[in-house]
This record gives sequence, C-alpha cells and structure tokens, in this order.
Amino acid sequence: MPPRAKAISVAFPHAFVWRRVLMTLLLALALFFSLKAQNVTEIITDYNGYWKSGSSAISAVKPDNSHNLVAFTYNGVRYSTGVNDALLTTHGQAFTAGDYKALPVQHISVTANANTKIALGAMYDGVFNGASNPPPINDIYRYLTDGARGMDIGTGVANLPAGTITFAVSDLQSTLIGDGIPDLLITQIADPSGSSDQYEFADVNGVRVGNLVSINLETLSHLGQWIADFYNANTSPMFLSSGFTQTERPLRLWAADFSTFGINASNINQIAYFRIRLSGNSDMAFVAYNNKSFTIPSSLPVELNAFKGVSVQQSVQLDWQTASESTLAHFEVEYSQDGQQFTAIDRVAATGNSNTLRNYGFTHRTPAAGAAWYRLKQVDLDGRYTYSNTIRVAVQRNVNSKVHTFPNPVINRVTVQHKRANGTDRAVVCNLLGNVLVQWKPATGSTQSTINLESLPTGTYVIVVGRGEEQQTSMILKK
Repeated sequence: MPPRAKAISVAFPHAFVWRRVLMTLLLALALFFSLKAQNVTEIITDYNGYWKSGSSAISAVKPDNSHNLVAFTYNGVRYSTGVNDALLTTHGQAFTAGDYKALPVQHISVTANANTKIALGAMYDGVFNGASNPPPINDIYRYLTDGARGMDIGTGVANLPAGTITFAVSDLQSTLIGDGIPDLLITQIADPSGSSDQYEFADVNGVRVGNLVSINLETLSHLGQWIADFYNANTSPMFLSSGFTQTERPLRLWAADFSTFGINASNINQIAYFRIRLSGNSDMAFVAYNNKSFTIPSSLPVELNAFKGVSVQQSVQLDWQTASESTLAHFEVEYSQDGQQFTAIDRVAATGNSNTLRNYGFTHRTPAAGAAWYRLKQVDLDGRYTYSNTIRVAVQRNVNSKVHTFPNPVINRVTVQHKRANGTDRAVVCNLLGNVLVQWKPATGSTQSTINLESLPTGTYVIVVGRGEEQQTSMILKK
C-alpha cells in the first residue's frame, strides 16, 4: 500500500503541471491564430493612379514613389480609408466605407542612430538609382504622417532604435469594442528581422490599460514589394546609404479591434495614449486609426486632405484641399530651391469655418528651372500655425540652362551672361511673387548685360532672359 500511495502522490502533481502546460500552449495557440486572423490580406493605393496587391495575388508592379493607402482587406472585408472612395468605385471594387487617418506622433523617446533610415520610394527624390542634390528633408515625424490623411505608404522610417513612440488619443467609443471593424492599422514596410514590436494603451500617467500585444512583424502576410532608397537619418543633411539604393522591400499591415488589447467598458475611459514599444528593427510608414472609434487632439483646427503641384508652361500650379476648417485664417505658400530654406511667396485666405471639402490653388509664375519645393503654413486666427507636408516639383523649361550672374549675392550691380541677343530678347528681374521690378532689352548681338539693382530692397529675386517661349533663369540674393 505505501508504494502505491507514493505513486499516487507523485502522479497528481505531474498531471497538474501538464494541464497547466497544455492550457498555456492552447492559450498561446489561440492568441497566435487570433493575431494571424488580423493580418491585412490586400491593399489598394493610388500609385500611378491605381495599384492593387495582396497575399494571394502579389502585383508584379513595384511602387517606387509616394502613394496613399486607399483601401485594405481585413477578415475578408475590404474597407476604404476615405482617401479616395471614388477611385475604388471607378475600378469596380466593392468596399465598406471607412474613415481612417494617421495617428499624429506626440513623442519619440529615442534619437536616430547610424542604423536609422528614412525610407523613400526610389523616385521620391527625383533621381533614378542615386541621391538627390540637395537630399530630402530630414524629419522623422513628417514621414510618419505625410500624404493624404497622413497615409503615404511610400515613405517611412526604418530601424528606429529600441524605445517608445507615443500617440495622444481620447474619447474612445466603448460601443465599438468587439464590432469586428478594425480600430488600429499598423504598417511594416521593410525587413523587421524576426523581431517583435509591442503595442499598448496607457492612462494619463503612462500606466498600461488592458493588455500588451506583441507581434512578430515578420510573420505577417506579405502583400507586395516596393522599391526604396534609404537615407541615413542621423545626419543633416541626410546622405544616401551605400548599398541601399533601388532596394526591394515587402509591405505588411496588421489591424486590430480594441478588444485585442483587453479594452472593455470598464477601462476604456482611462485611456489617454497609444504606445509602441520599438524592437530596434521597426519599419513603419504610419499608424492609422479609425476616426469613428476615437478622437485625436488637434493642435490646429484644419484638416488638409491633399496638397499637389505640377509644372505647367514654365510655372508651377499648386492645388490643395481641406476636409474641415475651424477658425483658420489663411495659408502662406512657401517656396525653396533646396528643400531646406523656405521663403513665403504668397498668402491665400481661408474659408475659416467649414465641414465640407474646400479647394484652393496658387500659381507660382517665376520658379527657377530644376527642382522646386513647396509647403503650406496654415495659420489660425489666434496666430498659431502648423506646416503641411513638403512637395517637390520638377520645373520644366524649354531651354535647360541658366543665365550666369555675378557677383551673387549682389550689392548694387549684377552682370548677367546670356545667349547672344537677336533683337527680340526681353529680360526682367522679378520678386518671388512674379512681379516685374526691373526690365531691359539686351543689346542685339550682346551676350552680357550689367543691371543696376541699387533701388531694390534686400531679398531674393529671379532674373529671366529669353525670347518667346525660350527662357533662361537665375535666382540672385540682393544684400
């Protein structure tokens, strides 16, 4: 009897342990399949007008520039993001109308190191298989929130160091918990190297609310390939990383309901932040949220829906659209030749208060030939302001050359070297608004003119010399 009793006393603890192990495995397996079920399986963007790719039908086209997320498929349902529902209808794509936007980044706890990269579509900088001069602007926050509704999936940040990114949120809707419609959308645009990021909600003191969700980003469904250049983010200006030009990278997305994070009616009102604990290999274009699920505090009462520019007959036509405005005073259009230093060139009055789409435009008539950068300074009635994303436009000229000017900067007189004048040439000095301030007719047969600019105030000016549609330009600085 004692031996038997001993056997029974040993068997019971082992059975208990195995039951615990089995339950742990079953819970882990359930969580694994739950997370796998939340994989996004298809995306549609506006690359080259329309681009569709998914895990079961990878597109042969590989985007190499900015493009905005128009729709995504989650648990077998295609949701639009609100970027361009009409595009989906035009291409015969059935969808459930959605309303998604990029979460504005409140704080990143780390600074870029030598491994941190700005990931840009290979043609974003306008140069095939090489670096632009000057390079794109170094601004990590910008590339996580640029594009229509902040959802440009052709720009992002790779290899952010281990740390945290915090997003401010409020007014979460408890009635939407567990409704099956994704409340958050996570992007992964490069190579996560098998590492896991962790996601959580937190209260006003930074204490976690609900569960910590850990995701091995490499296990997400591969939706398509894009072609990117990677600029080093720890220098300013940035430089293109050796060996990271025209590189192919996979696109992956993951979506989740509030309930995935253990959010319920009893704790949802405690939430003040969404937080990502970065693995050190995180590669994201943006983190998006369902605008119907919660509210994002806004620093300025204006929502910019689109901002575009195109070169037309030696000018640049800028167009932008707002989805909503409240107490917005005006836009200041700013221009740059190097993407770093900007100058205000015009002011456009805003509607001020609107909950409907409003369209605006401005024509820059005297841009210098080559690359031009533009941004909008959005100014509120009380003087607060914020900047739009920056866009780059290639300015076309019939003659791909510049007039040569010296000295530059100039104090009083500037000498302009130009094509041999044939008697029909006209030359002008304009301000950045395109207003003609000085004009002259180069002497027939001459290739050089000297102009007195003593009467002009200190500033930047454009010299234009040409005949008919043929024009040569140069920018000068007057001291």
